Amino acid sequence: MKRLLLFLFIFIGIVTSNAQETIFEEARTVYKRDQVFGGYFHTSGWGLNYRYSINTSAFSKRSYEVEFATLKHPKEILTFSSIFDNSNGYFYGKMNYLLVPRFSIGSHRTYISKQSVKGVEVNYILHIGVTTAYAKPVYLEVITLNDDMFPITEIQRYDPEKHDRGDIVGKASFFHGFFKGRFYPGLFAKAALNFEAARQANYINAIEVGATLDAFFQNVPIMANVPNQQFFLNFYVGLNFGKRKLE
Repeated sequence: MKRLLLFLFIFIGIVTSNAQETIFEEARTVYKRDQVFGGYFHTSGWGLNYRYSINTSAFSKRSYEVEFATLKHPKEILTFSSIFDNSNGYFYGKMNYLLVPRFSIGSHRTYISKQSVKGVEVNYILHIGVTTAYAKPVYLEVITLNDDMFPITEIQRYDPEKHDRGDIVGKASFFHGFFKGRFYPGLFAKAALNFEAARQANYINAIEVGATLDAFFQNVPIMANVPNQQFFLNFYVGLNFGKRKLE
């Protein structure tokens, strides 16, 4: 992964320094703005995005983007109760789900236009912005004793000091305790290549590949008893669909 990231950033650097020399300057329709919606998978989860762009020239534009992504810890392992055959699977040791809204601004530049290579446009993307992880607590269905000392099951927030594998039946609903989490702010950066191949000039159908970096101001607690992270580097591939407008 490190080699792939290094290659991506070196390629974008070369493209940035030579873009004006490599683009064919054929006549083309200059659109004023565009917007796209998309989804993607990355190495720690999945995400959705909305991007609004304003053309600053025939081959460049300024973009504003809102994203929502999930982030997982690499040590998460799906586990099932050995007592109940129909129990919900859970991630033993997982304390929080991470839900990550991102807000960024950036630039898109066309490296190869559709007139240069028929039907394909290649753009490179650089974005920076802010990110916020919402750590939503994990709730589990656990075995406990009632006042008469009979075993029952109830929903409890996972506590690594209190619960072990023998107590856990399975995970509770994702929405249980949804508003009892905590926010962890940070900074965000993205570098990507965008391959756009819509047949109609005013439509956008694109595949995008790149890397993202979420840098929080402190470690974000996802798992118990293992090191948690402050920095999350991910690679992603996604699809974008949208439309260009002249006004």
